Amino acid sequence: MNKRMVSILVVILVILGVGVHFYQQAADQKEQAGKAALYEVQKTYEAETTALPQAERAPDGALDVDAKYPKTVAELKKMLTEKKAPNSVLFEAAFKLGTLYLDHGQVTQAVTALKEITQFGKTDFQKASGFYLLGMAQERAQQFKDALNSFQKGLKSDVSGMNGEFLLGMIRTHLKMNEKEKAKLYVEKLNQEFPGSAAAKTAEELMR
Repeated sequence: MNKRMVSILVVILVILGVGVHFYQQAADQKEQAGKAALYEVQKTYEAETTALPQAERAPDGALDVDAKYPKTVAELKKMLTEKKAPNSVLFEAAFKLGTLYLDHGQVTQAVTALKEITQFGKTDFQKASGFYLLGMAQERAQQFKDALNSFQKGLKSDVSGMNGEFLLGMIRTHLKMNEKEKAKLYVEKLNQEFPGSAAAKTAEELMR
């Protein structure tokens, strides 16, 4: 390799190195900005919670989320619509919006919000968590076929510690669809793969 070729390669490597540096710097700034925006949303949420009467602050009470948390919902939806933050931050935003609706019994809105979460999850754990929450919301909204589909996708993520819950979700859903024989198949699978687990015990109780 002659000196000219070596010089050209050195220049290319330097350019690539500078490009990677600035790309990483921009990505870091984007993530920090996204986290800062999410922190502001949390402050808004806490302020709106404080403004509620004490009786309405329970995390599992029925509530009109859009009416009681208008700024929180608006800020989260803006983040999810603009998609300026990295996926890790958008995952947290969709998670917060979906669980806010789900915790307060607004299952249809929860389903809509949690459908977003599945596109932002990148790790196996994020994907599994997203599909589990979405499946729960769909189950409560009586969208049973969609719930089964979400639980099945979650199972494919094969995240240790969650598969038992996915199987239990499928058992619950099949029972709500009056498909006891199909539910039995998943009970057997649950007992085989996770014998004596809390999920297996719950499944046995559901089948009585």
